[in-house]
Amino acid sequence: MQSPDNEPSDQLPEGEGTPGSPGEPGNPVDPRNAGEPGNTGATPNDDAELTAAARDDAAAAEADAELDALPTDETVWELPHPVASAWVGFWPHPDPPTGEEVGRAIASWVGKEIETEASEADEDEGMLWALMANVPGVTAPVVLWAEAALPADPGQLPDTAMARCKWVVGMQTVLEPGEAHAEFFHLMSMLAGALPEITGILDVSNARRWPREELEEQFLAADAVPNDEFLWTITAVATAEDDDSPMMLFTTGLTRCGLPELEMLEVPSRHSQAAAILTNHVASLLLEAPPPAPGTPIEVGPEISVALVPWQECARYMQDETPGSRSFREVAREQGDGSLMSVRAVICSSERRGTYRKLWAWPKEIIERMEDGRAVLYASEHSAAATERRAQRTWPKFATAYASVRRSEEAGIRELAETAFHVQAPLGTVDAQDRREQGWFVVRAFDHDEVDAALSEEPVTPQDIHVGDRIRLTRSQITDWRVILPEEMYGPDRSDALLAAIDRLRGLA
Repeated sequence: MQSPDNEPSDQLPEGEGTPGSPGEPGNPVDPRNAGEPGNTGATPNDDAELTAAARDDAAAAEADAELDALPTDETVWELPHPVASAWVGFWPHPDPPTGEEVGRAIASWVGKEIETEASEADEDEGMLWALMANVPGVTAPVVLWAEAALPADPGQLPDTAMARCKWVVGMQTVLEPGEAHAEFFHLMSMLAGALPEITGILDVSNARRWPREELEEQFLAADAVPNDEFLWTITAVATAEDDDSPMMLFTTGLTRCGLPELEMLEVPSRHSQAAAILTNHVASLLLEAPPPAPGTPIEVGPEISVALVPWQECARYMQDETPGSRSFREVAREQGDGSLMSVRAVICSSERRGTYRKLWAWPKEIIERMEDGRAVLYASEHSAAATERRAQRTWPKFATAYASVRRSEEAGIRELAETAFHVQAPLGTVDAQDRREQGWFVVRAFDHDEVDAALSEEPVTPQDIHVGDRIRLTRSQITDWRVILPEEMYGPDRSDALLAAIDRLRGLA
């Protein structure tokens, strides 16, 4: 996919592989510059370059054939087989747990006897025992086992309590499409709640680590609710650290929900945060309704749409060294990661862009509107409930951040109290699709669990409130909050980072 800021050309890409890419693809040669027919102008030293050029042409032809063979309807997103989810709980005791011990603990947590049977343990994998259970609330059978923990890499497992464990309890199942968020929440709660000794859980499917403190807060607290975004993680890859460097963002974890992994390609690095937020919203919406045929607009907000396009269509015009290009993916596959060549959907603008050649490109207009505070995105029912819970739970930190800015002796920092703090609350009534517009308000004053706030953008649906109108909102009405500081934006999931950032602004850290 060629960036819309750079018109595509017929020339083959040039330049060496750049730092940050998974390997160095080399410098392909354009055969059109090799000389006249019958006289290539080649010398003995040119043979290797001409051979490389021929390979490039063959690879391009193979890629075009592969693209032509892709279905053009929604079947293009079908996975070749179900993808299992796996978790590892870290057991702190000197001796490993027994199968009977784990089975009784799960039955006690569930509140009734569960059907279990011994399963054949894979001794080659180091399993001590294996147990298959039918867990209420989970469609597929759940397999549990115990084995010795692998030596911990401090960079991969920074939590010391988890790293010290000599044993782990494994759990695996296939999540039911359409119910993945609920089953995931139920199983994480079960493993953490039934075995309170475990110091943390590793979600193998997306490599996310959950220390005990986070398990208690997100899965075992009385007000804990399923959160779609726990199912996947987002990774960003760029070739350099400058703001204009093209970045690839991609999810890991959606395939276990029966969905293609999502990508966004050639996004300038300065837009990474907004791009990640949009990717999260699209992923969450796909849990409620499967992806349509490639190129079909998906409404992600009032008068805001994107399209999903197979990665093969987008990668065909990308320069080799750019993250997400075909050569980038092939190098990753050669190094043992073939996931980037599987079923994946790229989030693009709802229409192709360009004057010389119409191409699918990253949704520039939507992301810029998001950064300017002019975009309202739909959220799935589960995602909205989880965000509302986080926003209200972290309200004290939001209020503390506001008070800290107001106390600053620097006028420039104090001015942030007038512009940087925003809250979201519902507007109007629920529509025919059970959706309700959410409006963003700029905070003008705090009063304990209430704020005086002004609507920051005109509602899309007809309302009795307009930009600049001030109302009083209580903590219980807030569905989200954000703080837009000079260098970065913070939300409820980064409340601690927000306080640290404000301390740095004030010179206190």
